[in-house]
Amino acid sequence: MWGALFLIAPIWQFRAPAAPYQPPASTQDEPTQADDAAGPVNVNTADAEALAELPGIGPAKAAAIIAYREEHGPFASLAELDEVKGISARMTESWAGLATVGTQESPGTK
Repeated sequence: MWGALFLIAPIWQFRAPAAPYQPPASTQDEPTQADDAAGPVNVNTADAEALAELPGIGPAKAAAIIAYREEHGPFASLAELDEVKGISARMTESWAGLATVGTQESPGTK
């Protein structure tokens, strides 16, 4: 009958409630002014570094876009970029919201 003894803390020993968890402040999660101003890449005015930010574009394809643009003039639409060697229509479709050709009202950034 007396096989095990249990020690139970008395109920009358209350503790102060613990403070709610507060994650450490991090500036990485907060957008910066540079992020807000970045906007879509204008393929008609962007340099090779800015073009390389687009998915599937490396330094060689960025250089090909610039060379095509200098030879044939500005792009009228993103779909026109599939005429550049190494750029497919699927790639240009995936750039929706990431790239623009710019307009008179909104020349875009970069």
